[in-house]
Amino acid sequence: MNKNNSEDFNKQHLDYFEKIKVSLQDPLGFNISNDVNWIKLNEKWNSSKFPVVIGGMGQPVMLLHGFDSSFLEFRRVYPFLKNKFQLIIPDLLGFGFSPRNATDQYNPRNIISNLIDIIDTLKIKNKLNIVGASMGGSVAINLAKEIPDLIDKIILLSPAGLFGEPKNIPFPLNQIGAAFLGLPKVRQSLCRQAFAYPDFSVGFMEEQIASIHLGCSGWRNSLASFAKSGGFAGTYKYIENISIKTICGENDRILGEKEINNIKKIDQLNFIGLQNCGHLPHVDLPSLSSKIIYDYFCV
Repeated sequence: MNKNNSEDFNKQHLDYFEKIKVSLQDPLGFNISNDVNWIKLNEKWNSSKFPVVIGGMGQPVMLLHGFDSSFLEFRRVYPFLKNKFQLIIPDLLGFGFSPRNATDQYNPRNIISNLIDIIDTLKIKNKLNIVGASMGGSVAINLAKEIPDLIDKIILLSPAGLFGEPKNIPFPLNQIGAAFLGLPKVRQSLCRQAFAYPDFSVGFMEEQIASIHLGCSGWRNSLASFAKSGGFAGTYKYIENISIKTICGENDRILGEKEINNIKKIDQLNFIGLQNCGHLPHVDLPSLSSKIIYDYFCV
């Protein structure tokens, strides 16, 4: 991609974000969107600008979202934590509202490389604490493996990808799967599955936030590319020298009972189970999750 094409792409991407931001029905979603900074990275990333929420002052805490999600999933814990820490919430490479310039670069290695470049560009002076939700938990562990001297503690929220091996999904199954995940009924079903009590917790605002990034140019191709790479798996083997606390909902229908039992068996993960909570503790129980995060990082 030449310089002019990259600039045009960035403008198109930023224009899309500004357009959809004002359509957000959840006030918390709109508020966190106002703290998005577009961080320009180097030529390795085609000098593209990447969305990173930056808010608050104090000890730096990076929050990493899950699979096919965005920074918006932290909207409910953001107001509390913003008053306690400097929050840094990037959209992972190939997900959320991040720019998508190619079809073959969306894999775990490049996601970690992109995060490291964001951290370097922001010139963060103190050690980072990290909160990783679902797939973001595996991202956090991999990141700590690559830059251990820059990471202090990690909180995992219903972490996905701790066990097993990567499963590469070849073409055309990766494209078919990505297209399937874009179907409105599928999005609605997945959104409801993430909550402990969807009949009470899920309405238009939640469904909108779960799907609003699908309109980004290249969404399906980046998702298919990530599926082809095999994604994150087996990351528990990297936790040996990391301080970790793990929070899971007792009503998590996405991880499932078997996965949660495997997490409980690993002492170093320091498991906490939350009642009346699904796959997203930071969304289902934001006040309690915020308190646990605050207490652990401030010890």
